[in-house]
Amino acid sequence: MSGRDDMDLATGYVLGTLDAATREKLRIRMVEDRDFQSAVQGWETRLAPLAACGEVALPAGLFEKIEAGIAASQVELPGTVTTRAGAGAWIEAGPGLKIKILNQIESVKRQTFMAWLEPGAEYVDHDHDQDEEIYMIEGDLIIGDVVLKAGDFHVARAGKHHPTHRTKTGCICIISQAIGPV
Repeated sequence: MSGRDDMDLATGYVLGTLDAATREKLRIRMVEDRDFQSAVQGWETRLAPLAACGEVALPAGLFEKIEAGIAASQVELPGTVTTRAGAGAWIEAGPGLKIKILNQIESVKRQTFMAWLEPGAEYVDHDHDQDEEIYMIEGDLIIGDVVLKAGDFHVARAGKHHPTHRTKTGCICIISQAIGPV
């Protein structure tokens, strides 16, 4: 591990921002690694004055100012569109199926969306005017006899028929297809 990684771990240990398993590994490491123990003690010494201050009320609106600053720092590259995690609206597209439109290209009648299916949900069989691409993020999606899992990529070619889609565990996937009913 680099010195920077060790410094980040030591800081996280002192601030209490690490998960329990990582914190326990680092507690054991401090017994065996004097340099790491010294880094942790250094952060404890530097941060001790903050603990002595007790609780301090934050100025009104500070959190909102921090959020606005973060939002303003998210630059976009010219000619690109970035959809941030948590942005956009989920649309009810059927029983147990929600979608979030990520991109639409009207000139070629094509769209890309994220689909979220509840466990046990089904999506009816359909035909394709264009290729339909599915990239699995998590869960399972069963199309006929094909079982897709996280990381799998599936293409149904234009002019082909897709049997009913269903999921046992629920799933999240990215689908690129012709604009039309989902």
